[in-house]
Amino acid sequence: MIATVAATLASAVAYRAYVAASPYGPSGGSWPGLAFGIAGTAAMVLAGLLAARKRVRTWRLGAARAWMQMHIWLGLLAVPLILFHAGFRLGGALTTTLMVLFAIVTLSGIFGLVLQQFLPATMTARVPLETLISQMDHVRDGLAADAYELVASVVGVIAEASEEQASLAAEDEILKTRPGNWKQVARKPAAAQPGPDAALLKDMYLREIRPYLRRDRRLRTPPPDLRALAGRAPEDWRPKLERLAAICDESYQLAVQERLHGWLHGWLLVHAPLSFALFVLMVFHIVIALEY
Repeated sequence: MIATVAATLASAVAYRAYVAASPYGPSGGSWPGLAFGIAGTAAMVLAGLLAARKRVRTWRLGAARAWMQMHIWLGLLAVPLILFHAGFRLGGALTTTLMVLFAIVTLSGIFGLVLQQFLPATMTARVPLETLISQMDHVRDGLAADAYELVASVVGVIAEASEEQASLAAEDEILKTRPGNWKQVARKPAAAQPGPDAALLKDMYLREIRPYLRRDRRLRTPPPDLRALAGRAPEDWRPKLERLAAICDESYQLAVQERLHGWLHGWLLVHAPLSFALFVLMVFHIVIALEY
């Protein structure tokens, strides 16, 4: 950071002296303008090497944190250098396109940096049951199966929950074939006869609990409120209802985590491809400048 600030101040002083000594104003084709352009391009290229570093993580090329720091500070240093090179003017169609791309890439990078400073802490606070993104579909299916198991142990088999029944049957087959490689806790069987007031629980399950657990993950739907059912249900249902509420809350946390994860990494969908486009146009700009 100190080196970036010092280099920026030194460049600003040099640019001020250059402008004062130029009777026709700054120009990217002058020797000072070219020097700023070369320095800014070098900073951009070095900052862009982070993408190459990510593709060769097995190579011993320094710590990832050091590369990220270099990417951030050299990327920021490139901003004043490129502006000094352009003399704070847009120029023709190509240079205007380059400056617009450069601005978007820079701003998206700053936006991503800000997100990475705050979102991990937010995710930790709001999603205590955080799981791997790659395992989310599996965890969701497991939560749906857990909820069905609890409800079916009271109300019996629920024909409408065919997906959950298939999931439990698959688990049972795995438990039989590989008992040493899978969880040893056997599932509760469905009740042979519905218990007292079982219709209340079955109705809540089919009307609110199951649809919530099988909902479109993009919907921001709060978990179902089971307190009214708990007030009318038999006392021995309380542990099951508390577990059902916990399952719904975990499903809600998964949705929050997925949304925050999308913010945390989604900005790269703008930053990365536009950075590549910027480098391509920058090469094109250099070739044209050298030829003409």
